[in-house]
Amino acid sequence: MTRQWSTAIGAAMRIEAERQAVLFVSAGMFAPKKRDHALARRQLYLNYGALALATRCELNGVPARLVHGEHERPEELAARLYEAGEIRSDSPVMLSIPSFYALPWAQVFCEELVRFERGVQIIVGGRWVTGPDKDWLAGKLPLASKIVQGLAEGQIEQLLGYSLAGSQWQGGPLWRLNHRLIQGFQRYQPSIEASRGCGMRCAFCEERDIRLTDLQEPAALVDGMERLVEDYGDRDIHPYLQSSYFLPNLRWAGRLADETARRGIKLAWRTESRVDSIRPETVEKLAEAGLKVLDLGLESAAPTQIKAMNKAGNPQRYLEAASRLLEACAQHGVWAKVNVMLYAGESAHTLRQTQDWLDEHAHCIKGVSVGPVVVYGPPRHSAEFMCELQRLGASPVDPDSAEDLGVTALHLSSTLDECEVEARALELSRRYMSQTDYFDLKRFSYYPRDYTHAQFLADIAASDASRLPFRLQ
Repeated sequence: MTRQWSTAIGAAMRIEAERQAVLFVSAGMFAPKKRDHALARRQLYLNYGALALATRCELNGVPARLVHGEHERPEELAARLYEAGEIRSDSPVMLSIPSFYALPWAQVFCEELVRFERGVQIIVGGRWVTGPDKDWLAGKLPLASKIVQGLAEGQIEQLLGYSLAGSQWQGGPLWRLNHRLIQGFQRYQPSIEASRGCGMRCAFCEERDIRLTDLQEPAALVDGMERLVEDYGDRDIHPYLQSSYFLPNLRWAGRLADETARRGIKLAWRTESRVDSIRPETVEKLAEAGLKVLDLGLESAAPTQIKAMNKAGNPQRYLEAASRLLEACAQHGVWAKVNVMLYAGESAHTLRQTQDWLDEHAHCIKGVSVGPVVVYGPPRHSAEFMCELQRLGASPVDPDSAEDLGVTALHLSSTLDECEVEARALELSRRYMSQTDYFDLKRFSYYPRDYTHAQFLADIAASDASRLPFRLQ
């Protein structure tokens, strides 16, 4: 099926489209946010929010492209872009900062852009970073021409300086992102937006108060899958169905299975959800539709911690539902990757409760990711949450880090300081995840598509084994 992505919408738009391609840059990081080793630096994170904006430009006849900073030095990337003629005073750089961990990189990148071209306009987005405190961020990025809070989808044409005389840009569905706009797109596993929001009010979640939208229609998602096959030129791709809270019912899952079968689209895909929401009978239909990896936010199996997180009001019922879902995943060949969050007030007793529960379900688990709760945002945004965590027994490792970086690491209790938390997190991850499991999960979604097992073994050899979250074989 042929699809026309570049759509002219009038003579005025055609004139505007003659300008150079709009450059979107996804800010990189100086080091991986968890542990810095060769394997972590291989990971690629597609900025599908920035890609949605680039796709919207291209859909309306305005050329655009997206470059990811990854772990490239910001000085080197800025120089490369300038030498290619992409840093100019007549075309803004759209800088997306996907995480507070990317802020130091973005600061240097902005400085380098202005050094090369003093008149360049830098428009900064990335709602999780720009939303909490615009004044604070402006102080961190004084060279930014504009900071955009919230989603930019409805204002991208104004940000780029287009005058449409009352007409509106075509929106374009986000499940049909044009991945070809990404520099080196073949290296990245693609994304399809399935739904937005969550609204389940977990204490640590940025989307706790954002209403969950309905899932995209199965036919629309399969349209997106077909588009990806066209873009990539093969079916050896593993789309991530982006959804903070993937919540399909049996009927929806059955329709998706029927639609993929009818069109002969059988891509293996991944998504994430809660452990207490997808019914076991739904898993069978999702597996028929191609679901291969399900990221599950268990967080804890200790009742006191489940309640402290506001994860569930009835921990017993929550864990029973989690058991049923994990068993269903194992039965239908779906890899379950379980996320565990070590929370404020954690103790040897609560860790043991979580470990005992995971031990009972180890046969259903492909891998476990373990890490401590982290407080994000500057003081004005994070103070209330920090007070709640301190009430539970946590304390900041560096009281100034919220103001300095927008990221605050924690000592979780009087018996679990930052160093001990890291040791226990690694211990727990290794208990349930071998290096084969780790490779399978990372290569499915995050490693470059051409990353080989031989490269993986070489990266293990080049890494500090004490920092690796899996059992060596």
